[in-house]
Amino acid sequence: MATDASVRFVMNMFSRHYRESGLVMPERFAKREFGFMFFDRDFVMRHLAFPTRAALKKYLVEQVPAHAYYSCAYYETPDAPTMAEKKWQGADLIFDLDADHVEGAKSLPYEKMLERVKVEVRRLIDEFLLGDLGFGEEELKIVFSGGRGYHIHVNSPRVLRLSSHERREIVDYVTGTGLDIDWIFPESTFETGRFMDKVEVAQKRGMPSLEDGGWRARIRRGIDSLLADLDGKDSEAGLAGLRQIVKDSGLDIGRKTVEGVYEDLFGGRPGQRGVDRMRSENAFEVFSEKRHVDAFLSIVDVLVKGRMKGETDEPVTSDIKRLIRLPSSLHGKTGFEVVPMSRETLDTFDPFMDAVPKAFGSADVAVTAEKPVSVKLRGEQFSLHEGENAVPEFAATYLVCRRLASIPSP
Repeated sequence: MATDASVRFVMNMFSRHYRESGLVMPERFAKREFGFMFFDRDFVMRHLAFPTRAALKKYLVEQVPAHAYYSCAYYETPDAPTMAEKKWQGADLIFDLDADHVEGAKSLPYEKMLERVKVEVRRLIDEFLLGDLGFGEEELKIVFSGGRGYHIHVNSPRVLRLSSHERREIVDYVTGTGLDIDWIFPESTFETGRFMDKVEVAQKRGMPSLEDGGWRARIRRGIDSLLADLDGKDSEAGLAGLRQIVKDSGLDIGRKTVEGVYEDLFGGRPGQRGVDRMRSENAFEVFSEKRHVDAFLSIVDVLVKGRMKGETDEPVTSDIKRLIRLPSSLHGKTGFEVVPMSRETLDTFDPFMDAVPKAFGSADVAVTAEKPVSVKLRGEQFSLHEGENAVPEFAATYLVCRRLASIPSP
């Protein structure tokens, strides 16, 4: 923040929030370690514990941290000065998804960035956590981080004692890391002929089915989506689309091979094309040459898997002692509240409306913008020109925290 006046203003606003707002406390909070970062101090304060809600509230009001965290882990002695002395008892399973983990999100404006991240958060929850992994909605706690994404807490006895290695395997499943394409398209041996005492055999691959479940079903849905995209175009546009896919995926597949793959899939009479047999017969043996088979498998391995995988921050999920943002606390770089929500609420959640702290009022505050800036908060559009402007204190807090404006010195 540019001035001491800016720091004092934001700290006053944060302190008001903690005085007037109710705290959403983590389960078994007395067994958690807490940590804090500050506006007016350079160090991180951690190895703290709070026996009561009132004790934590008093700390937040008086110390006014810029960021407040608590441990995903439960400890026998959470305020012990070393990790060994704390005596670990278990930990929630945490998924952290923000703009760093979603392709293309970091380059978007802040509002669009959060929209893009939420799309992936919904996929992670619906397809993987509630879907493949079988958790119940009551076991998930979804939290807007106050910054650039969302956290998902899995609070279940089934994950409490999982080791870092076991949690990393969950991440690998979600992200498709180490997924074996030969397992997706298993090879089987079949007899092609006999002559006297000799048996001739060949190998053929099986096509994954939607009934298979898990990654096989996910890859099949991705293949169907890819083929539908190409099939919806005329032959010239479809072939050009396949070439572009290969190029964008960085695959080293020759022009003639790409043309051969396309012809094997989409050439011939309707109902008898390779793509039709894939759909109706669940057949994979539609390619005329092995190089076409290998090329198609490469496209599936790189492109389709990339489209169908989930995203999360692996170090966060695998860490059994991680500190994560405290729900109902404030984020020092935005002034937004760290908001817990249900899966249903997630769909309609708007950070620029729902994460603006209710304790921040509408009294005008003078702010100085170094360049023009526009933002919509609580449904109201604010367009600042370079120099001094007057905006409500809820908008001033956001602008100052995001370093889009400053409070002028007296």
